[in-house]
Amino acid sequence: MATNEEVKQQTSEKPPTQGVGVSGFQADVYAADEKKIDWPHLMAQPKFQMYCVELSRRHHGEVELWIGGFVKDKLMEGEHIFFDQYCAWHDQKGYWKQEDYYGNLING
Repeated sequence: MATNEEVKQQTSEKPPTQGVGVSGFQADVYAADEKKIDWPHLMAQPKFQMYCVELSRRHHGEVELWIGGFVKDKLMEGEHIFFDQYCAWHDQKGYWKQEDYYGNLING
């Protein structure tokens, strides 16, 4: 049978300290600081529709009927990922050098 001293030694050992932290958090970036992506405006732009047609391999004649659902599905994969892919496609095409990604004219 264990003595009182042996029982005290066994119970006094504690497991290692566990820490809880937040990963992926940027304290210097606030939601209000991030520029919001205007998806309804983009979906109305012919060049964004062209991108979605190429990506989805669907028919361009009925793009207004399916683009909302398509964009919603792509946003589930990551809003900024989808937008960055569109921006890369836009730059690669090179058709709209005087326009930004939303179709606004670039001055200069």
